[in-house]
Amino acid sequence: MILKKAAILVAFVFLLAPDFAFGQYNHNMQIDPFWSYFKDKRRYELAFNYVIPSGYFEGVQRVNYGSYTGDTTLRRTLSGSGFGGSIGLSLPFKATGHISCWAATIQLAYNTFTWPDLNSTYDQDGALVAPTGDILSAGTSQISLPIGIDWKVGNDAICSKRLIFGASMGAGVIPGFNMTSLQGISGGGETPPNGMRFSCTPFVKVEGSVFIGWDVKVRAMYTMGDVSLIEVNRPIFGMTDGPFKVGSTSQIIVSLVLMPFSGGWREWAWYNTYDTYNQADRFN
Repeated sequence: MILKKAAILVAFVFLLAPDFAFGQYNHNMQIDPFWSYFKDKRRYELAFNYVIPSGYFEGVQRVNYGSYTGDTTLRRTLSGSGFGGSIGLSLPFKATGHISCWAATIQLAYNTFTWPDLNSTYDQDGALVAPTGDILSAGTSQISLPIGIDWKVGNDAICSKRLIFGASMGAGVIPGFNMTSLQGISGGGETPPNGMRFSCTPFVKVEGSVFIGWDVKVRAMYTMGDVSLIEVNRPIFGMTDGPFKVGSTSQIIVSLVLMPFSGGWREWAWYNTYDTYNQADRFN
């Protein structure tokens, strides 16, 4: 199902991307061998990520009715927040115009985020009440390798200082390894449970860039897919009365991206003798 969603997303991006853009130019531009771009440091990027995960709590939840405390089994939504970073690279493989191309993208990312207030309770009116004593939370650390295909146009598509702006949109999949542990457990001499899970979820993304001496980009990425992160099969002393699990359903990742070697892009002014618009020149 996840792979099917990823295929649909990739097809959607292919349909949206205007392959006919800049049709007044000859598209027969030379592209360097695909693997050669791994050595092209000008296309590398560093990103600082702000992560907004959405997920669920499923299992036993305490219910308080005045002096009476009971339990119920339910599934409720969770939200969290966190930070991270990544290093990435784009590898052009097909020109679609003199300033646009298709490119494969790959990143190595590390994000960490928190699922708060797992030991909230429900009152007699059915409202969710935040804990007043010890707070039970879960923290997830995620190492991932987002791989996708982008349609790119503008400055970072052709590594040009001449063009101030650029944009990309794309889709792909994110293989990842998730390490989740409970936080805030006190008393009872208990060892906090933890969970280690592999995942592979599809994503879509858009980004815009501006050249201000270095190329700076803002990226928004949305991932989706049900990923079970941790399963707790026993009560937690003084906090919960039964088993539960925490899972992720989606993530929004907003990134501030810097291309640290973009200061070395060759083309920088309209009067340069090096001219990207000359079809005899190499794409990069």
